Amino acid sequence: MSVKQDISGTLRKIQKEIQQLPNITDRLNFILDMTLTLFGASTGSISIMDQEEKVLTIVAAKGMDWEKKIAAKLPFNLGVTGRAASSREIIYVPDVTLDKDYVKLIETVRSELAIPLLTRDSTVGVLNLESDKVNFFSSDIINQATLFASQLTIVILEERIAKEAFEKSKREEDPVEEILGYDPSILFLKHRIRQVGPSDTSVMIIGEEGAGKKLVAKALHYISQRKNGPFLTVDCSGLSFELLEAELFGSQSGKIYNPGKLEQANGGSLYIESIGDLPSNLQTKLFHTIRDKTMPNPSVKKKEEVLNIRIFTGSKRDLLEDIQKETFSMDLYYRLAEVPLRVPPLRERRGDVPLLAHHFLYQYNKQYGRNKTFSTDALKTLTGMPWSGNVRQLQSVIQYAVLVPPETVLEPHSFSQDGKREPEAQTKVQSFGIGSDILSPSENLSLNIAIERLEAIWIKEAFQRVSTQEEAAKLLGISRGSLQYKIKNNQFLDGFNT
Repeated sequence: MSVKQDISGTLRKIQKEIQQLPNITDRLNFILDMTLTLFGASTGSISIMDQEEKVLTIVAAKGMDWEKKIAAKLPFNLGVTGRAASSREIIYVPDVTLDKDYVKLIETVRSELAIPLLTRDSTVGVLNLESDKVNFFSSDIINQATLFASQLTIVILEERIAKEAFEKSKREEDPVEEILGYDPSILFLKHRIRQVGPSDTSVMIIGEEGAGKKLVAKALHYISQRKNGPFLTVDCSGLSFELLEAELFGSQSGKIYNPGKLEQANGGSLYIESIGDLPSNLQTKLFHTIRDKTMPNPSVKKKEEVLNIRIFTGSKRDLLEDIQKETFSMDLYYRLAEVPLRVPPLRERRGDVPLLAHHFLYQYNKQYGRNKTFSTDALKTLTGMPWSGNVRQLQSVIQYAVLVPPETVLEPHSFSQDGKREPEAQTKVQSFGIGSDILSPSENLSLNIAIERLEAIWIKEAFQRVSTQEEAAKLLGISRGSLQYKIKNNQFLDGFNT
């Protein structure tokens, strides 16, 4: 029997059988299995459209492992699926290895057919058919698949499958999926979080400024048994010894005791950012507190109440080097780093930039009452930027682009926060007030010195544009505490007043 003759029979079978399957996941998987069999596809997926956020969520997939399936949220214009949704046209890629924009979620795929599921006014979702053979789908198969998809759309809408699948995905929002991305390094990180999260082990999260370390800590907390307890944070950077001691351990003011974060987080989790900046005296005090499970409150007797807390820590650098230099306690390190996790910088997962950019665009459009979109060139520009400030910097750039430039369709120049439109990288560098001398090696070739000089120029430029430390930190993509620390310790900012 030909595919053409079997289309109506397959649709009738789908309509009949899904009535017997009350579980939405089983219904979707049955529809997908029948469809793949009909067209001889080896793998494939069904994505449903979030009409508000303009993101496609995979609700059924064959050949894709679980982590990739739940992580795969594809914005319009991204990959084969996103292009089919935005253009409302069939996209066929006979050889995915030759498509530079192809998003690889299944290793074996060689050819892919993406068919939008359409109504007159909107895109319901996308049906993807895939094969492990190059140029597998003939023009006749494509035409028949298109006809089938149009009738399948009617079934999906009549049976309220799209609505139910969308509502299910919203109900089952997962704390780990707050970490957006489908790059292999991010999928591996999410897998580790799911493994470690339910336990009570301490986790040290290593990653650059703005990479998302706090988000990882929150995910670990909210998939653990402590999720109903408090989740508190302390940032060690930029705080004096006295302030940091009070933040962690509490302080006595006359007869009044002000509890610190260790005590406030009892029964829950505490995330300590920039743990490498913790002074040695406080390292010792923290080690003893954790080891003995003692409450910092002097009025609490030892046996009255024990400290029941899970600690996550964040560090921009590998503290093993600090241990060798004897600037960080080995005993404390092994208490805090029972499991180390690395958060990759954004430049190592550039394929995730469009997804993150669309996510922040949706957030700020909603917050500021705008309706801005990206041009294709804008997304390419964002993907190619260095992102030294990582995800936090990207978020700041998108916030600016939504709030300040007048254009509704964002172009590459929309992200230039000085309002200029120079396309060349060198011109952009000069617009930050950097002369050619700063980019030329000096007698001292220390990279630390070079970075310090550049940071000083960037910080001064930030204060030319805004008036407060809070605004400057946001512009630079770092925390206020980090900014204060840099101003205090950067030799090229000696005497600089904010």
